[in-house]
Amino acid sequence: MTNRGGIFGVLAAAVLAALPGVALAQAQRIGAASSVQNSVSRISGGATNPLSVGGSVFRNETVATGAASSARLTFLDETNLSIGPTSRVLLNHFVYSENSSAQALAVNLARGAFRFSSGALDVKAYKINTPTATIGVRGTIVDLFISAGRTVMTMVEGQATGCTASGRQCTTVREGETLIIDASGVHRSGAGGTRFSFQQYCTASAGLCGNTQFARHLGIKVLSDGTVVPVGATVQELEDALCGR
Repeated sequence: MTNRGGIFGVLAAAVLAALPGVALAQAQRIGAASSVQNSVSRISGGATNPLSVGGSVFRNETVATGAASSARLTFLDETNLSIGPTSRVLLNHFVYSENSSAQALAVNLARGAFRFSSGALDVKAYKINTPTATIGVRGTIVDLFISAGRTVMTMVEGQATGCTASGRQCTTVREGETLIIDASGVHRSGAGGTRFSFQQYCTASAGLCGNTQFARHLGIKVLSDGTVVPVGATVQELEDALCGR
């Protein structure tokens, strides 16, 4: 990465190093857990550790929940991913830049129940992958249930496009509509058909759903050696913003 003094906003490859003196080569912090209930784990490099409220999450890290467990991850652009019981997600890509064409947030939902609420990135920046589907969201709240060979997506707010994993078939859905995506293609669920609502988990766990001002868009400067220096904010303010305080 080149030196881009005076960058305004959160440039993910740098901000997520968190403090001055931390090199970019280290793990990229992309957000933190804003809600945790019961057994929630972070998995990286073959190591599994518990994730607690306020704990940072990193690019290429997997988060998994146990039975009767849930979590909400809040990313630096204020995107929220709520995770239901017995679920698993890989946080595989995040770039938050002043250049909207370079922004990106991608997650791989392996199994389970989720609610995805998009944040401050460009509307074209979001991508959700499942074993059977690729989903592009556009200012969206979408509920998803991933099971063996099938993705069920129900729009709560906004709109999204659901495609087969190959991208050969795509359908746009809006508020209140449901798609079922499997090996045979993309199917609309009609009246009285299959739907999925994450609301049951929201009701059972306070703080699991809803929006949060978890991340603040503070400026940074990236020195030629990769050191992160806050611009217009103290080190403590930068750390507080990253940790949601």
